[in-house]
Amino acid sequence: MIEPDSLPNLATNLADYHCGNSATQASYKIGAAYTINKFKDLNVTMYLDAAHGGWVGWEDNTMKFVSLLKEMDFDLQSLRGFSTNVANYQPLGKMCPWSGSATRNDYCLPDQQHQSDECCYDPCRLESQWNDSNNEMNYAQMLQHNFEHAANYSPHFIIDTGRNGKEAMRQDCANWCNIRGAGVGVHPTTETGYEVIDAFFWLKTPGESDGCT
Repeated sequence: MIEPDSLPNLATNLADYHCGNSATQASYKIGAAYTINKFKDLNVTMYLDAAHGGWVGWEDNTMKFVSLLKEMDFDLQSLRGFSTNVANYQPLGKMCPWSGSATRNDYCLPDQQHQSDECCYDPCRLESQWNDSNNEMNYAQMLQHNFEHAANYSPHFIIDTGRNGKEAMRQDCANWCNIRGAGVGVHPTTETGYEVIDAFFWLKTPGESDGCT
C-alpha cells in the first residue's frame, strides 16, 4: 500500500500552499512514481491510496485524481488498484446498481427514487451534495468506472475497515481526527462478495491516534 492519505491532496488541495507548492508536488509525484517503478518487476502487489468517498467522491474531484495519476511517470497497469478509507470513518455500505453517466452513479442522488434502498444509506448526507460515494463500496465502484472511462484501466480495491464499525458516530462528517465513539468494522478478510473488492483490512491500527487533539 503506497502513500496513504497523501496523493489526493495534489488533486483537491492545491490552493493550500503546503500542498500546492512546487517542491511538495514534485516530491510526491516523483517519489510515488519511483516507488511503483522500483517494485513493479518484483512480483509485488501494489495498491496506491485513493483517500475515501467523503473526500474524493465528488465527480470533479475524482476526475482530478484520475488526471493527476495519468500525468505521473508510471504505468497504471503496474498497480493492482487502490486502497481507500485508510484511518477514516466512511461506512462500508453496500454497492448500488450503476445508473448514470460513465463517471457518476445517479442511483441515490436527490433526483432519483431510491433513497430507501440499503445501498443509499447516507449518514454523512453526501448525496445531498451530489456526491454518489455515500459509502466506500460505492466509492470503489465509481473510481473503477472513472479509470476505465478515462484511462482504460480497471483497478481493484482494498478498503480499511479498522474504524468504521459505527457508521453515524460523527456530528459532522468533515471531522476526521480521533473520533470518539468509533469502532472497528468488518474483520480482515478477502471474502468481500464483490470481484472488484480484493479485501477488507485494518490498514491503520484501530484506535491509533491521528496525531492531533
